[in-house]
Amino acid sequence: MNEPIDRILDVRLTRRVHPGLMVDVSLGLGREIGIVFGASGAGKTTFLRLIAGLATPDSGHVRLEGAVLFDSVQGINQPLRRRRLGMIFQDDCLFPHLNVAANIRFGLKGWGRDQAADRLAEVASLCGVEKLMDRRPATLSGGERQRVGLARALAPRPRLLLCDEPVSALDLPNRHALIERLRAIQRAQQIPILYVTHSPSEAVALGARLFLLDQGKLIGEGPALEILSAPGRALLSSIPWDGLRNIFPGRHLDHPAGESASRIALDSGPSLIVPRLSHPPGVRVLLEVRADDIILARQPIAGLSARNQLAGLVERIVHHGPEAEACVRTGGLTWIVSLTAPAVDQLELAAGSQVQMIVKSRSCRVSVEEPAAECL
Repeated sequence: MNEPIDRILDVRLTRRVHPGLMVDVSLGLGREIGIVFGASGAGKTTFLRLIAGLATPDSGHVRLEGAVLFDSVQGINQPLRRRRLGMIFQDDCLFPHLNVAANIRFGLKGWGRDQAADRLAEVASLCGVEKLMDRRPATLSGGERQRVGLARALAPRPRLLLCDEPVSALDLPNRHALIERLRAIQRAQQIPILYVTHSPSEAVALGARLFLLDQGKLIGEGPALEILSAPGRALLSSIPWDGLRNIFPGRHLDHPAGESASRIALDSGPSLIVPRLSHPPGVRVLLEVRADDIILARQPIAGLSARNQLAGLVERIVHHGPEAEACVRTGGLTWIVSLTAPAVDQLELAAGSQVQMIVKSRSCRVSVEEPAAECL
């Protein structure tokens, strides 16, 4: 299995949960988002609870930034309050009798008044809840509640963030918004994140490294798309692959003269024509294109209504039954393109194939990119 270059979290744990499930996992995580993926009952949540100190392993160790949080041989078992971990769950666990500000301040117990006030303002801005500070949880939407939960988890400057399916109860727009916020925070802060999910779309969007659990054992580790598409794994046969998305940052360039459209330039990638933006040129944006909204051709095609034809190179093809995904490189970006297995054969696609990616402008969803958070 691949080792992280900079191992911040080092875990080796065993715990017999019941006669039919023994959690026995070893993994390392760098300053990245690691996805813990598996079927219901695979031991994902139990594994996070063991790292957090909410349950006690039978044996093993947990080391974070060189500090020993648990070691069965040395007899060390630090309580949760001393582990400096942040945690967010499907249930936001907010205190209903406290307003947003008081909920976030709960994570700052023991801080000086001025220091806590500064930190409260900082983390509220980071998580986009600064306008909600006087509200009670019952008056918030699901997405707002989860952002408050994230702010509370980040407030005491954790060394590791544990996320247990935090978006599973949200609608699609709020799922997307929270995932993008987590991505932005991780990029800016370089905080290690372990994220439990059963959604391939979340896994591919969030993390380059996926840890696949089955019956309490780690049976695969590596790039999310590659691991989830590996042949011969029966537990992956029922995974719903719809909804895979390409999400890239870029910049609004201009409005082409005489057109009701805008042009954006992706960082380390190509320029695209998209529906007209109301934001001025120069603003930072995020482009989102569904993997099944992209068409592949082996050569340029003239006379198309689609505004974007992008030259690319196929890096690899991953199959799962009658469907497949192609990973296509354009400049410094790798796109995921969904297609059928027969189409792969008909186009004779393989690693190294030169292709044209055809993307309709109306298939491009563009939003303003939130500013990267300052160092926590």
